[in-house]
Amino acid sequence: MKGIHGALVLGAATAAAACGQVSNTAPVPAAFAMRAAAPPQCEGQRTAKKYAQLKVRLKKRGGAFCIPEFDGFGGTMEYPGVERAVKLVLRSSTENLYDDPQLGSGTAIFYLNLHFLEGTHFGTSFSSQGGLTAEQIQVGQPYTAFGVVTVGHLALMFPPCYTVATQGPYGGVLSNLGELFAGTTITGAGYGVIEIYSGEQVTQQC
Repeated sequence: MKGIHGALVLGAATAAAACGQVSNTAPVPAAFAMRAAAPPQCEGQRTAKKYAQLKVRLKKRGGAFCIPEFDGFGGTMEYPGVERAVKLVLRSSTENLYDDPQLGSGTAIFYLNLHFLEGTHFGTSFSSQGGLTAEQIQVGQPYTAFGVVTVGHLALMFPPCYTVATQGPYGGVLSNLGELFAGTTITGAGYGVIEIYSGEQVTQQC
């Protein structure tokens, strides 16, 4: 994927140079420039063939964690404050690697697998800055986020919500996904997933 992006960037530079020889008033279209780059990778992320992984620490006062960049998806996700700081392992993928349940209609375009190393409780207030971003996310279109975490034999469903993609430097941006966590309690160490689907599949907005 890096090679593809590199080729696109080189192609854009070559096209710009060629245009410059003909006319000095023909800039490279902004949309093309955005398609030439993927979101930056997170510091410390580990990328494998089918996923990218990052370990983060959720802070008591809340904040944002970096979404491991994989296959053009990346960005950040804001979250509410937590009752106690806990470590969380994130895995980004565009495939259902662990046979997670299909929480929405159709096929998810992105999966963010979660491994809570301890339990905690989320507050309800968080910032709306940042968001999941990718060229594949279409600006102006709605997307729905579903989530679930399983602790032992207990499955906790996050309240699903939809959001409309806005324009960002790397493509469409899905903001306010931290709404999934708001007011929820993770009762102990557990595994889960956040799945992103095209379309407005619920009535609650993120």
